[in-house]
Amino acid sequence: MNFLRLNDYLLTILFQDSEIIALDKPYGLTSHTNDSKVGNEDFIHEGLIEIYEKQLGQRLYIVHRLDQTTTGVIIFAKTPEAAKKYAAFFFDRKVKKTYLFITAKKSIKTEFNIDQPIIHKGKELTAQTDFSLIKKTSTFQLWQARPLTGRNHQIRIHAQAGDISILGDAKYGGDAFAFLCLHNRRIEFPNGIVIESQPPMYFEDLNLIENFMLVKILFDIDRRQRLFGQFSASKECFRLVHQKSDERNTGVTLDQLGENWVLYSYHNNLSESDQKTFQQLSKIFNKPLLIRFRPEGKSVVGHPVAPVLPSAGAALQNSWMAEENKIKYELRMDAGQSFGLFVDQRLQRYWVLKNSSDKKVLNLFSYTGGFSLAAALGKAKEVTSVDTNKNVLAWSKKNFELNQLDLSHYKFLCRDSLEFLEQNIKKNSTFDLIICDPPAFSRGEKAIFKIETHLEKLLKGCLLCLSAEGTLLFSTHFEGFFIDDIRRTIEKLKIDLKLKHLQISLIQSGLDFELIGKKTILKSFMITKKQEEEPLALVTQCTTDLLTEED
Repeated sequence: MNFLRLNDYLLTILFQDSEIIALDKPYGLTSHTNDSKVGNEDFIHEGLIEIYEKQLGQRLYIVHRLDQTTTGVIIFAKTPEAAKKYAAFFFDRKVKKTYLFITAKKSIKTEFNIDQPIIHKGKELTAQTDFSLIKKTSTFQLWQARPLTGRNHQIRIHAQAGDISILGDAKYGGDAFAFLCLHNRRIEFPNGIVIESQPPMYFEDLNLIENFMLVKILFDIDRRQRLFGQFSASKECFRLVHQKSDERNTGVTLDQLGENWVLYSYHNNLSESDQKTFQQLSKIFNKPLLIRFRPEGKSVVGHPVAPVLPSAGAALQNSWMAEENKIKYELRMDAGQSFGLFVDQRLQRYWVLKNSSDKKVLNLFSYTGGFSLAAALGKAKEVTSVDTNKNVLAWSKKNFELNQLDLSHYKFLCRDSLEFLEQNIKKNSTFDLIICDPPAFSRGEKAIFKIETHLEKLLKGCLLCLSAEGTLLFSTHFEGFFIDDIRRTIEKLKIDLKLKHLQISLIQSGLDFELIGKKTILKSFMITKKQEEEPLALVTQCTTDLLTEED
């Protein structure tokens, strides 16, 4: 099985010229692949440089590094010559670097210098850092650090030596906190290039750190703002906060859905303190904030638990328009727990947009037609949307109309997806691209669908309806499955159906969801037939099995 990262149209660049590229590094991503882990992991964890190499389609070169837990300016070179040139600037100490950090220590000093060697890999290296106090509250202080040398963990070690250990830096004497509070604010090169990164909001207002839930939410939002830049102020749709309920997180998720923000709470109720926190969040960003409950991960049908929270007197309409990569969607408040778009599939929809030209596309369990829209706008030859709910099919048509698409050119079928596959197998009808994102459970007119019961039957039907070099995008949120459960089912079908050249790839989560190496909720696969085969030659022996399996 391969591991696939899809290109992300939202990723932004802080600065670039013909020689270098500067990124606004978010918390939680390494600068590059940690080669020491190769052979000890299920797969190699990509660093920021590998992600952007794939995104840009060009080789990049390390100039300097930031730790996984440090945010701010990071530089990569576009050529070996540029890498050598800029690395020499650092080596010759011609680069002026400015960092900011927060400490919970109470220092009476306002500025000082630490000139203390650092031991690295058994060698004693000279190291020197200037420190100056920027601001303080009764609880926290914000300091500026200017390292005059460039040693591993230099600022953290020297901050400890100066009795101002960084907040969240347990390794070097810092007070316990959910994350390390260290930011690379500015880099100035001797050739006149100056690159700056805005510090996190809680660096600007230290009082925000007093509210743990609020600062954790702001911390998550900060990561998306560094990755997506100006898009965080647009009508785009993506996840801003992804903190499902556990002992380490706040138990909320937050989506930007166009001009509005939607917060899901996974607690049984909201305390008065939580409500005040969410009101403060709404005011900070001047965004209408809609709150809905999903206590203990269970879906709750009905209207919002809390009204739209105040933000400059804005009132949320029952429906509004949002965009995803310039594709327009109508979102609605009165359609159950979902508003009409699942943002964890945005990269898969973008892939469909870029890979549908002149193809026959089938979208099963099509819901409001996001994948169908992407295929149609991607110039697919034929697009068929299948769902048992006539209301969401009507919603799909509305989305097509919003994007100036002629409905007469596309098929919207109120049908059971399994039955539709069976009928197409009988007719020897195939599709070049099939998208299948089934619910965990649904009740149709004739039968009940359960993904844990029907997984193999569903995948078999999709593979039999796939053209000789076709691709299946299959996804599920069902938490009863591990990734390997689905992989083994696909591998079994590969043998049963004699598909010798089936390529199976696990699609990695977008960077607005789980960080690299973390357990994902969405299990998403791209399954491709890699050379011409005759899938329907097997129909005679497989159709009976497909139609007679017990539900």
